[in-house]
Amino acid sequence: MLNERMKILIVGDGAVASALVREFSQYDYVEKIYATSGISDLFETVDIRENDLTGLLMFVLENGIDLTIPVSENALGSDIVSFFQSNGQNIFGPSKDSCDFILNKVLCKKFLYKIHASTPKFAMFNKVSQINDYLKNSGFPVLIRTAQHTGLEDEKMVCPTLKSALDFVDKLFLKGETDVLIEDYIFGHNFTAYYVTDGYGATLLNTVANYKFIDGLYTDGAGCICPDYKAGSLVLSRIENILFNILTNLDLRGCPYTGIIGIECVLTGENNFVVTDIKPFLQNHDARAVLNLCEDDLIKIFTSCVNGFFSDEYEQIRTNNYSSASISVYSDGESEEIKGLNDIEDIDFIEVKQNDSSFYSDYGMDFIITKTAGTLSRAKQYLSEELKEIKFKGMKYTKEFLLNSINL
Repeated sequence: MLNERMKILIVGDGAVASALVREFSQYDYVEKIYATSGISDLFETVDIRENDLTGLLMFVLENGIDLTIPVSENALGSDIVSFFQSNGQNIFGPSKDSCDFILNKVLCKKFLYKIHASTPKFAMFNKVSQINDYLKNSGFPVLIRTAQHTGLEDEKMVCPTLKSALDFVDKLFLKGETDVLIEDYIFGHNFTAYYVTDGYGATLLNTVANYKFIDGLYTDGAGCICPDYKAGSLVLSRIENILFNILTNLDLRGCPYTGIIGIECVLTGENNFVVTDIKPFLQNHDARAVLNLCEDDLIKIFTSCVNGFFSDEYEQIRTNNYSSASISVYSDGESEEIKGLNDIEDIDFIEVKQNDSSFYSDYGMDFIITKTAGTLSRAKQYLSEELKEIKFKGMKYTKEFLLNSINL
């Protein structure tokens, strides 16, 4: 499938798509890259919704796309993979049937229990009265979030007290949420192990240590370092056992998982951990950090999975000896002009708005900055220097992360 000159379509948005575009643009044989949204001179924007499967298929056929890569949960949830495969198109990612349990956090928790993976105690409710009764008999803190992952930071919260939990539940139901997941919050070292899999074999891509909090707000990712120096070989071997249980279970269902899969964990002691979540691809806060350390050709890896040769061709994925540090920059307001972005290269936009050469903030996670160097301390130093140049009203990021990245 690998042609001398290739055209790539990335379906999705945010820092993940941006990081992939920058990686692919370095490959001489890539002729053109398209993406369904984003800000970059390295790709052409396709004005088609990521769940418009017919529109995307027509675009792929008309433009001779060689490989499509869906990176967003919206795209995967629309089952673009099965639709494209049934129409003879090369696409790298899991089908909806194989990743349904990831896209719904309740199904994910039940799946982890089924395969006997250690995971925090949880319960799901759709009535306020039931939640109130449960919380009155709970230990604190607890993590409360919507069952269907939305990526919105205001739809999840670590609640240290009964009052804060009850108030947050009321807020969710006022917004129209009906399914609420409550689980024990686990203290410890947050990390994710990412693997590439063709549904049968799996190879470690890399590990990242995650920082979750910014000004007390619990986020999907406020920052990360890669690789994670605390996730040792024994922990990774146990995670791989869990992963192969997942893959075997999905294969027996007739829906093998092809793509990148992340096992998110909390290290609670030496070689002890719990699995807190499963991710269907790299995440906004860690994509560039992981990709900067990969020495193998990602498109060749992805096409090997599509063609069914991955298990035979890749016993390991080569990485370099550098360290990456990424930080997520948030805004608590909208439409504020952001100064200092034009000279920064290692930046991936999420919600930033652009008008000519000017950039404006949007509420929530706006962009990610990543630095890679020979040592972690040097990468953090570069990151700190660039953050000093960026200024806008409402700018937020976790300063503790820069001071103590290793002990997240």
